[in-house]
Amino acid sequence: MKPDDPATTLDDQWAMIEAQLPTGWRQLGPAYGINPARTPAHLGAKIRDLSVLLRLVLFHVGTNTSLKTTTAIAAAASLVDLSSVALHKWMRKMGGFLAALLAAMTNAPRLFAAELWAGYDILIADATSVERPGATGTSARVHYVLRLTDLERVELQVTDNKGGESFKRFADLMRPGQLWIGDRGHANPPGIAAVVSRGADVLVRHSRGSLPLYDIDGDLLDVPSKLARLRKPGRAHHWAAWVHPRGEAPIGGRLCAVRLPPDKAEEARQRLRREMGAKVTAEGLDMAAFVVVFVTVPEARLSTERVLELYRQRWQVELTIKRDKSIAGLDRLPNYRDDTIRSWLLAKLLLCQIAHQVVTPDVQIPPCAHGCAA
Repeated sequence: MKPDDPATTLDDQWAMIEAQLPTGWRQLGPAYGINPARTPAHLGAKIRDLSVLLRLVLFHVGTNTSLKTTTAIAAAASLVDLSSVALHKWMRKMGGFLAALLAAMTNAPRLFAAELWAGYDILIADATSVERPGATGTSARVHYVLRLTDLERVELQVTDNKGGESFKRFADLMRPGQLWIGDRGHANPPGIAAVVSRGADVLVRHSRGSLPLYDIDGDLLDVPSKLARLRKPGRAHHWAAWVHPRGEAPIGGRLCAVRLPPDKAEEARQRLRREMGAKVTAEGLDMAAFVVVFVTVPEARLSTERVLELYRQRWQVELTIKRDKSIAGLDRLPNYRDDTIRSWLLAKLLLCQIAHQVVTPDVQIPPCAHGCAA
């Protein structure tokens, strides 16, 4: 082919994408039942190379192109002559393989040591909902863990609509020296206990409904009455507080709070009214005037002011989610089946991770494979 041949250009683009994949990525296919070389004819034996299959899937997802159009383009480019039905069958099977491939990429070692807050490796957890066409509620949920210091995606999980937010789902990642940050969805005794039991610390937005706090005598902490004493906006305060996980020892920490300026408090109330609608309460509107968090880090290590400043950084994960939805189209589900929804979301997240890596110092230039010596 000539250097300016379109097919050559497409091959070069795929080579750049493939170079970002982790070492040994092909071996993950057979481990999760994706082995085109051994596939019977009635299941799509026209694809004999895992690279070709992954290329088709990522093109289908990355361009939001239909299965029929994807296979037509592949045939026109002399890549493979495959029916849209056969590609759909592959999509139904690929969830486990794509999840393993994504995990291998998001856990790749960093080239540079990150600057840490008070010696902590800070991880931020959050989740977002996506809907299938015509749905009136959540079809699936994507769970994120980002490292604050470099905004690297440490973990990405896809669950169905019953997969709730919880620190517990990331237990395998937890270790001493980490500080896990979460919003109200993560503010519950079992999740906090999961973090602390593994030697890590936790910082969560307080929720009276899901995270009751107690004083040293075991009496319920009256949070609203304590907040009422904070008259001056911007002046932080804290109180000793304990979480009582069922069947486990109490977990000590601090309830940290600051009153927002009047304009910011009104913005918070407006957001609450939009989110809660007719369910909003007078107490909830009063609480919206404050930022209130629970943290297990000792004050000697992180001051109350520093804790509240750190919690504000949690917005970074929400910005990442917004970018994945607005730029990458993460929320534009074209599928109806749970298995194809999972494969589609995982392929989309894999593309996001590849794009993120291409613009970082970790980028690999073909023919160098991921992880090879510079």
